[in-house]
Amino acid sequence: MGPSNSPERDTAAEERMEPDFARNTIERLFEFSPDAILVTDGAGVIRGANPRAEELFGYSSHELMGQPVEMLLPERFRAAHPGHRENYSAHPRTRQMGAALNLFALRKDGTEFPVDIMLKPIRTEAGPAVVSFIRDATEQRAAQEALHQNDLRLRSIVESIGEYAIYLLDRDGHVLTWNPGAERIKGYKADEVIGLHYSRFFAEEDVARGRPAELLRRAVAKERVEDEGWRVRKDGSRFWANCVLTAIHDSTGAVTGFSKITRDVTGQKQVQESVIAELSGALLANVDIRKLLGAISASMRQMVLHEAATLALFDEATGKLRVQFLSAGNESDTKQGEVLLDPDASPAGQAFRTRRPVVLNRIDRWPFAPESVKHLTERGMQSGIWVPLVHRERTLGTLTVASRKENAYTQQDAETLAQVAGQVAMAVNNALAFKQIAELRERLSQEKQYLEEEINLEHRFDDIVGESTGLRNVLRQIETVAPTDATVLIQGETGTGKELLARAIHRLSPRSERTFIKLNCAAIPAGLIESELFGHEKGAFTGALLRKIGRLELAHDGTLFLDEIGELPLDLQPKLLRALQEREIERLGGSRPIPVNVRLIAATNRDLAKMVAEKQFRSDLFYRLKVFPVFAPPLRERSADIPILVRHFVARHARRMGKTIETIPPEAMAALVAWQWPGNIRELENFLERAVILSRGPVLHVPLAELEIMEEEEAEAGAAAANPTLQAAERDHILRALREAKGVIGGPGGAADRLGLKRTTLNSKMKKLGIERNEYM
Repeated sequence: MGPSNSPERDTAAEERMEPDFARNTIERLFEFSPDAILVTDGAGVIRGANPRAEELFGYSSHELMGQPVEMLLPERFRAAHPGHRENYSAHPRTRQMGAALNLFALRKDGTEFPVDIMLKPIRTEAGPAVVSFIRDATEQRAAQEALHQNDLRLRSIVESIGEYAIYLLDRDGHVLTWNPGAERIKGYKADEVIGLHYSRFFAEEDVARGRPAELLRRAVAKERVEDEGWRVRKDGSRFWANCVLTAIHDSTGAVTGFSKITRDVTGQKQVQESVIAELSGALLANVDIRKLLGAISASMRQMVLHEAATLALFDEATGKLRVQFLSAGNESDTKQGEVLLDPDASPAGQAFRTRRPVVLNRIDRWPFAPESVKHLTERGMQSGIWVPLVHRERTLGTLTVASRKENAYTQQDAETLAQVAGQVAMAVNNALAFKQIAELRERLSQEKQYLEEEINLEHRFDDIVGESTGLRNVLRQIETVAPTDATVLIQGETGTGKELLARAIHRLSPRSERTFIKLNCAAIPAGLIESELFGHEKGAFTGALLRKIGRLELAHDGTLFLDEIGELPLDLQPKLLRALQEREIERLGGSRPIPVNVRLIAATNRDLAKMVAEKQFRSDLFYRLKVFPVFAPPLRERSADIPILVRHFVARHARRMGKTIETIPPEAMAALVAWQWPGNIRELENFLERAVILSRGPVLHVPLAELEIMEEEEAEAGAAAANPTLQAAERDHILRALREAKGVIGGPGGAADRLGLKRTTLNSKMKKLGIERNEYM
């Protein structure tokens, strides 16, 4: 049937369709609502329930109908509920009943769960009724409790640091923040001091000779300055202060301000710096920029009406504006994915570049690409204001509000929002500064932990010892390459002191003031080495409970030493190569590139060229490592150094054990020089440590028999390799002698005597051949 020619007939049809459309829409909302919905009559009897109610409470619709609503309440609430219902019936109104009332519901299986409830009175043909919208608040309550506990911990930290003044300065030295400790120590309240120059805390004579400016310059040059001296309180009195001034850098390396930690140490000469670092880190790391922005959004709504608000911060790593929603509709838009905007092709970019507000009464008529406003238009926004966030001549990003109405904003609204933006810029700048400090402190904390672990390790020797020609040649190579940033590949047998050579290169390099980070690729399981190298974000994989900074990041501006590089898994080699070439990494589970500037030193006792030919090592990484190869000579080629090393190790271990050893027998020294030392310097040191333990007087007792045993074992091992039956024949021969001696090993007539061996030699052979007592007894 075609359309009617009568306008009156068409209007009547539309009027009949409207109630049907509304009814169908309401029914679908009832059916698909994410909240449980119950309809009860004036007596509290359930007359309707949606599918979510059945799912939430565990009852079927048939089981719920006609039952009192009290069946869904825990026993402790049931007696009082009829009274509440009568009171509500007397004063019906839409009412939100949230977590503050600590409401709970009861499932069919008897379990309880927290709920939020909204009551809505309605009129029906059968009389008054109530629609109850019920939401499971289990996760919300858990999150609120966690937040509450975190707030308690933070409050406890803040209250416990009254003896420390912790505050931020801008790059010119003006005070930006002020903590309770600063108020107690210096006597100023926050509103009296913020914005003033920190030189007012110095004694007059220090100000006259430019001490405040000098400390700022030193902090810029050295990044961190510790200073002690007289400081002045508000009332003019002086106190002796220990101060730590740290420069804060942005991602480009430019100084944006300073963190200042001061303690009144009058009458004290030593300060526990680690305590200061921990306390300041605990305070600064708890500044949450998202919570800050949520509070900003709430205050903006009172000044400029809007349905959506966003904050875009300039990301120098990508050159884009990174957008996050402060609000969309009436709630925080937690589902919004990452939005990156081109500063040269978006309204936000225009406000960012020109530092002037942009007002659009029709967003979809913006002359640039629709993608630049898609995150707003897909939410139905029609008009908006973009204002720049400028703090002390630095543009941080933009602030945006948008409305679903056209022509919603005037120039006056833009000026009002610009005033808000000034406050927002200051807050965001402070929050970003706190975040940078927190990240730096986290890195320094992990670096400190790593260095403490390094200190606790027993280093094989304290310095390079020796005067042989081979060693002098290696040292000349080190002196040549150390001042450069070239990658060094140290090759040599195990125990030749490759790590010591790497540390010598670092000490002689321009990076000597920075960290030397070591990673042994053979000592870490293959599944964990990627995390050790590159770090990971919290939750990146099962067990990643905290964020971890990798060795590459810890070595930033320093030296990374990769020992046993030949054991690096093949699939990680291209990732390491890219990090070296691009000078940036990404943590596991992260998406933000992190710049790293490291000098790489690698070491191996394997033939990497052969591994490349056998496709066990990537050729591109091999050539990247082999910029400057250094060969650590084995000890057998440094026999002239053995007497020097012997005296060095004996003195070192004797001093550690509290012994005095004055003499090393010449025959013992001659034997030590003659021995080939297949384990090189490591084997020599371990052998001499045993000798010091065995020595009971001033003369070193060298167990030369052990060298004989090792020599015999090596000869026998070579013979056994040439003749596989030799080892079996020797085992049978020893067992026969043991049986003839009735299990006696030493003494006259014992198995050792019958075999013409020393008892210690026979014991060693029995252990090597796996001879057990039950085989000959």
